[in-house]
Parts: sequence; C-alpha cells; structure tokens
Amino acid sequence: MKASHLATLTFWERLTVALLVRSPRTSLLVVKERDTSIVFVSADRTDPVASYVVSGLQNPDPACMVLERIYHAPSFGEAE
Repeated sequence: MKASHLATLTFWERLTVALLVRSPRTSLLVVKERDTSIVFVSADRTDPVASYVVSGLQNPDPACMVLERIYHAPSFGEAE
C-alpha cells in the first residue's frame, strides 16, 4: 500500500488500515475517504464473497444488485 493512496488519512487511520489488511481474519477491506473519489480495496483471493466484490468493480450491474447477491449468499459453513 502506498501512502499516496490514502494521503489524507491520519497516521493512526493509516496504521489501522495497514493492520487490518495484514490480519488473517479480514478478507475484505474497502476505504473511501470523505469528499474524494479515491477508493482503496484489499481482498483475500480465497474468499468467494470478497473476490466477487472486487470482480464486481468491473461488473456492469448496478451496485445495489451486487450488494443483494452478497446479502443472499450463504454464510461460512452454511449449505446453499
């Protein structure tokens, strides 16, 4: 992660983002700074929902449909 991607965040906010990105318990992290159009996305490739969200960034479907698919996706360990 380059510092220029999250330039307006404070030191503590950048540190928090760095810790969350490196955590084995975090599979998807999306940070959008207020009043900017810059979005930072970090996703675990082994998590199907996180990879779907990242691939959805190039998806022509509206964001509401992507979120609805995620909402209806089975939880970890749950049968479809």
